[in-house]
Amino acid sequence: MESDIHSDLPLFVTSSLHNHVRVPCGKESWTGMKKELSRKVAVVVIGSVTIDRIIENRKTSVRLGGVATYGGLTFRRLGVETAVVTNIAETDRGLLDILAAEGLAVRAGKSRFTTHFVNRAQGDWREQLMPEAADPITAAQVMPLLAEVRHVHAGPLHPGDIEPQAMALLAESKRLVSLDVQGYLRKAEEGRIVPNLSAGLEGALGAAHIIKADEEELVLMLDHFRLSLPGFLQRFRIDEAVITRGSRGASVWTRTGEGYHFGAEAVRRPVSTVGAGDVFFASYLAAHVYRKLDIDLAAMFAAGVAAKQVRGRYLAPALLDLATKASGRTDPKGNPRPYGNEVRKRGGAEERKRTRP
Repeated sequence: MESDIHSDLPLFVTSSLHNHVRVPCGKESWTGMKKELSRKVAVVVIGSVTIDRIIENRKTSVRLGGVATYGGLTFRRLGVETAVVTNIAETDRGLLDILAAEGLAVRAGKSRFTTHFVNRAQGDWREQLMPEAADPITAAQVMPLLAEVRHVHAGPLHPGDIEPQAMALLAESKRLVSLDVQGYLRKAEEGRIVPNLSAGLEGALGAAHIIKADEEELVLMLDHFRLSLPGFLQRFRIDEAVITRGSRGASVWTRTGEGYHFGAEAVRRPVSTVGAGDVFFASYLAAHVYRKLDIDLAAMFAAGVAAKQVRGRYLAPALLDLATKASGRTDPKGNPRPYGNEVRKRGGAEERKRTRP
């Protein structure tokens, strides 16, 4: 029997962080979000909000996605006041109403395109295509917010999602920085996402205090730097590494040499695994950093929330569904055109391109 996470574990934004986290200091105010940040936003999530075509368990859907979406909504639902910094095409800005309606303060820069993904998933297996990508999030977008928040959660989805100067700024800011490394460990090759170690990885690791990676990403990093995990954490002064293993659970390793291992909560009837890693990481941070739970309790809590996500009972697919939402564009007859039609066409074209001899 599932319990209500809010009654079992109420989470509150506190005025201090763990003793092992470096103490933040600020710079100038962010006038563009003065009204929103009057709620004393604690964390800002940086990364692309995406339009995802998801093919999973023989079903196809079109949803809002990205770390900014799944991570941002999770922080907010767990009582952490949250802002999102992203870039999105003008024609797609209406999508951000989904996030604003959930209580997120959204700061969206202009972009020629919106990041689009085509995601295929079956159990722990994944394949991605990226037909389009938004313009990079810049240091100029990041700098003004640092006076208003104590924590920056970076969720790049590809190497060009956040410009290197922005990550360098975070490294100098002395803010708490959590980082999902996935965007620095892959690239788009003829539209298909494949493993690759980005030149921006070292700078991003140098800015981060807590990172998340899956097993393959971890191996890629350790092989590249020719380091053991303890040596890797020491070199980049990373306080904690959260390593996810899909249906086999997760582990957390600290710079002081402690390791914690957790099994995944069994899910008999999975609805969707998409976004579960982002939900897990944000839940872990909300419990560990803001509620100050020990690593083992925070990870167990996060595993429970991630299991709800896989069951479709946390950030329900219907909340993020775009197939029935008007895109702001019209068909030749002047009728609203749903996002689903457009994404299916783009995804289909990309698939045909890949299968041509």
